[in-house]
Amino acid sequence: SDMFGFILIEDFVFGEQTSLVVDPSEEKLKLEFNGVKRVYLPSHAIHRIDEVEKQGVAKIRDGKNTNKVALFPNAGTSKKDNPSC
Repeated sequence: SDMFGFILIEDFVFGEQTSLVVDPSEEKLKLEFNGVKRVYLPSHAIHRIDEVEKQGVAKIRDGKNTNKVALFPNAGTSKKDNPSC
């Protein structure tokens, strides 16, 4: 990649429409990346990248919101500043 700490994704390829059946999830991806030449993803945000043998359905989905986020105390935080510690 051109930038340290980022993964470069470019030359997006979507399935060719050979029938009247349209995949709505693929159409959503096409619209989202319409006009985009390349995407730089922070490497710490990537869980995995797979190279597959057969074409499948591409999907983008939101992560599960579990609301279990807590502030991790550090040396500069005291209980007075952050009562949840």
